Amino acid sequence: MEKFWTREDFGLASFPLMEEGLVGFMDFAVSLGLRYVEIRSEKPYAFPQDMHAKEVEGIRENLASRSLEPIVHSAVYDINLASLNPLIRRASIRQTMESIRFAAKIEAKLVIIHPGRLPKDYPPAYLKNSRINLLTSLDIMARMAGRMGVMLAIENSPRGRAHRLVATPQEHLHIFRRLGSPHLGALLDLGHAHTWGLNLREYIRSMADYILLFHLHDNRGQGDEHLPLGKGSVDLRGIAEEFQRMKKHHPLILSMRRKQDIEESIRFLENMRKGKGLSRILGRRGFWASEVH
Repeated sequence: MEKFWTREDFGLASFPLMEEGLVGFMDFAVSLGLRYVEIRSEKPYAFPQDMHAKEVEGIRENLASRSLEPIVHSAVYDINLASLNPLIRRASIRQTMESIRFAAKIEAKLVIIHPGRLPKDYPPAYLKNSRINLLTSLDIMARMAGRMGVMLAIENSPRGRAHRLVATPQEHLHIFRRLGSPHLGALLDLGHAHTWGLNLREYIRSMADYILLFHLHDNRGQGDEHLPLGKGSVDLRGIAEEFQRMKKHHPLILSMRRKQDIEESIRFLENMRKGKGLSRILGRRGFWASEVH
């Protein structure tokens, strides 16, 4: 039996220009035959404190009527779960908990968490304190997520100005081994990993027991550009081979800035399967096959 990935393994993340709103975003995913939508739980997307119970229920019903599976991305702006300022850290935990509650209400099984950062002006010696704070924050939130039937997916960070807490497989694995929570797993953002010059195939292999989903986008190795697939230097063929070796399928979320970028990425994947030798990697009936034989 040959295993391969289908269009239903894919989804799309909220992008900055969502002129048609959340319902239009859902309809766009349906028009592409995708299964997942990743919803940001902050302004201007779906900020929990701005929504009445009927609005939240309306989101749940719209998702169900379109047979879409939601994934919630917790708030990012102004949030730092590893902050050395205890007031900021507590506020970040509280706001992330709002995202977890929102996820439970719309029947999302996964909530994506950014691990926080240490501002560049701090000496690297303070990283130890930031890591302790991050572990404490995640431990609190994982307990709550477990009570609500939600898994937390910790995302690796891109290269940037601040000191990053989760940039390598070792840093990612440290969280799961230290906390040992059944309610924590990993979001492996392959574009972010590429900004550090990491071997993406090795990253996938080392994290296989903890990965819950992937983010897919491209860049040229210098910054977090979120380019359409094929416009940068991410090793997409190598990634496809690693996906093929995994024991089970995980959501593959296209994370770009515009609808056109999503459409271009899907065309790239459809053309990629026609390349020499890729029938073995992506399945004899093609990348977008609808069933396994």
